Amino acid sequence: MNAKVNANPLWLKILRWCARIITILFIVFILGMFIGEGGTWSQPKNLPLGFRDYALLSLFGFYVVGLVIGLWREGLGGLISIVFMITQIAILASEGHSHLTYFYLMLVPSLLYLLSWYFHRMLARKQSQLGQ
Repeated sequence: MNAKVNANPLWLKILRWCARIITILFIVFILGMFIGEGGTWSQPKNLPLGFRDYALLSLFGFYVVGLVIGLWREGLGGLISIVFMITQIAILASEGHSHLTYFYLMLVPSLLYLLSWYFHRMLARKQSQLGQ
């Protein structure tokens, strides 16, 4: 009989919870901004949103969805959120935007999710090899 032991080290639990807490803070901040701005419908009539604006908003929306998925499935959520944020950063950088510091900071929870997922897999693999 082989019982699976869930003995994750403390640093790995801290890594996972840091990713989750930062994600929750980001989502609360993003929702607060979105609600405070009235969504995309509060644009002045002389400045309509174009295809580019909707594309960037969609990328950002998928980034947020990836963060939410990461609360349950770290690898998948981290991958989704990092792909969409890097795509958004690449588009903005190609347009000549140079102040992308906040967008780079938004990569932090995605990277933490991926690191947590990777180290959990490595630990599980090591434990399964020791159990054989």
